[in-house]
Amino acid sequence: MSKYREVIYPSDKKNPYPTRLIGYIYKRFMKGTKPKVGVIQIGGLSGTEKRKILDIGCCTGKALKLFKEFEDFDLYGVDIRDEEVGGIKFAECNIESEPIPFPDNTFDFVYSKSVLEHVVNTDNFVSEAKRVLKPGGVFIGLTPDWESQMSNFWDDYTHVKPFTRKGLRDCLRIHDFDNADCEYFYQLPVVWSYPIVEYVCRFVAWLLPDSWKWKDSEMRNTKDRKFIRFSKEKMLLSFGKKKEPQQ
Repeated sequence: MSKYREVIYPSDKKNPYPTRLIGYIYKRFMKGTKPKVGVIQIGGLSGTEKRKILDIGCCTGKALKLFKEFEDFDLYGVDIRDEEVGGIKFAECNIESEPIPFPDNTFDFVYSKSVLEHVVNTDNFVSEAKRVLKPGGVFIGLTPDWESQMSNFWDDYTHVKPFTRKGLRDCLRIHDFDNADCEYFYQLPVVWSYPIVEYVCRFVAWLLPDSWKWKDSEMRNTKDRKFIRFSKEKMLLSFGKKKEPQQ
């Protein structure tokens, strides 16, 4: 599986999307929230504890490093194999069947993008994410929306489990997350800035056939018409907070 990233997600160093996505996630769910900080002593010197963020399925740790551009987080990642991650605290973990190798109540945020669809054991994934969160900590997950991506979901042969908005929302609520919800998410930054553009996306998705999403149907993971493709292919953005102890 060493060529998974090269085949499924060909490198595009000029693509600004990852930075813009992480910026959106940070500003919506993290910026302005009350930091879970405290004064710590290191060698007789006092300092402020950084907030901790865990990326489940971190791959090379790129998303974590982008989060650090917005705040000086303490970075942690887990994945089934070490993809030469640098600058983060990394631990190997098969989230399908193993516990996340970090203690209870460790992280302020748990983030995961495009991982849950690769896991059969959803309950282990979600329960472990909740366990390692601090009380009041937030889970943020992104996964493909089955309803809008069913025609190409299995193009990635490592996908094993699709999700609907209701199913993923109910999953977080069953695992007792506070304010748990799941919403449709367009991978188009213009929609994040100007929500009214969503109506244009809906019209494009209804009007144009799937074949218009790609310039080359045989190389459709690379040669796409982004506005058409991502108007038709939505993601699911799920989120919830670990309950804090009752006062």
